[in-house]
Amino acid sequence: MGRTENQKLKLLYLKELFERQSDEEHLLSMQDILDALAARGIRAERKSVYDDILCLQQFGMDIVTVKGRHGGYFLASRTFELPELKLLVDAVQSSKFLSERKSMQLIAKLETLAREPAAAGHSLRTRQDHERERLLFRRSAA
Repeated sequence: MGRTENQKLKLLYLKELFERQSDEEHLLSMQDILDALAARGIRAERKSVYDDILCLQQFGMDIVTVKGRHGGYFLASRTFELPELKLLVDAVQSSKFLSERKSMQLIAKLETLAREPAAAGHSLRTRQDHERERLLFRRSAA
């Protein structure tokens, strides 16, 4: 198979895919992985993806393989688990020396460390936080 222009980015895209879209409840099948790479313009074969996953594991990523009919792959541990991130968000929100705008910026950065909320079914921020952020950005834009 010929190499595509984005081929050198494949490992980085795989790392991001595991960090943002997988956990023990959301396994990635080989077809999910191939489709995600194809969406980024990378053609890959199963064998090369197996090698890439092994490479990421050797690098230190805790990627678990679940065998069987409904098996797949997922990232088992992260730098921060969801309860730890929620604790950090609470600390940022209750901080008296940070402006609301700076708090929202820090919370947005913390959210990048969690699995995507749309896939996970939860967010680090509450609906009230999102509304406050909208108001802050409207005020700053005016």
